[in-house]
Amino acid sequence: MGRFTYDELRQRAFERAAWVLRHFWEEQQDDEKREARVHTRIFDPLIHQGYINVGKSRKGGGHIEHLVPCVMLRDQAFQLFWKQRDAGRDIAEAEKAVAEMLGRFLRVAHISSEEAHHLDHVLGLKERMPDGWSFENGSVMARLVVANIELEFQ
Repeated sequence: MGRFTYDELRQRAFERAAWVLRHFWEEQQDDEKREARVHTRIFDPLIHQGYINVGKSRKGGGHIEHLVPCVMLRDQAFQLFWKQRDAGRDIAEAEKAVAEMLGRFLRVAHISSEEAHHLDHVLGLKERMPDGWSFENGSVMARLVVANIELEFQ
């Protein structure tokens, strides 16, 4: 038996990703445009897919789809850091909020290539969520619902 439980390892992965994003943000925090210059695939080597996989499409797999686009997760993390700094509060609190946000919204599903094309190009949801969605009350499944992609949950 390992030193850490599955839940502890999963939580540590989100905290690790938040820590890495904080360091990138610290290096870029004075950017007047407030752009997040970090590749959107930053999460792939930091968080094992087994911790974030929710299921497979009833039409088959072949494509790994982030349920909330990585660009949105990265940008939200940077916004949380800037908001905390602008309020004159401890950035460590923002790091905790980023880990929580990732724990809630960083999920993947295996969908078919046809479903991925429909989602990204026909519906235009490659880098965004459906209109009206927000991090405060949005469902992680919103893009799949709009695209009529049904999952077999694992």
